[in-house]
Amino acid sequence: MAPKSLVTLMLLAGTVLAGAARAEDSGERRITVLNPAVTEKRAPRVPLAPRAGTLEGKTVYLVDMNYEGLGRTPVLEEMERWFGANMPGVRTVRRLKSGSYVSDDPALWKEIEASRAGGVILGVAG
Repeated sequence: MAPKSLVTLMLLAGTVLAGAARAEDSGERRITVLNPAVTEKRAPRVPLAPRAGTLEGKTVYLVDMNYEGLGRTPVLEEMERWFGANMPGVRTVRRLKSGSYVSDDPALWKEIEASRAGGVILGVAG
């Protein structure tokens, strides 16, 4: 004998299927859904940027993406200390991106571009 919950589930499924058949037969409005299956078409491939070579004498921006408005990513602070101790010839600049992590910050991107930074590390959380 089937468990009580299984019988209930089977009865509910039968009711839903019967209702769907009636809606189709009666011409009632139906909902169309998208198929979540993966397509066979591959996304266009974009090559990686060339390696920077050396960071010696260059500037690396450490950008806190302001995840959930926290405004502080300890891992970026630790990275800044690491660069100071291990690569003193690399200048680090820590910045907090305005807005949330999903919003744009054109002023910051222009600052980074104008500085001709040798690299950018984006810190999301941590």
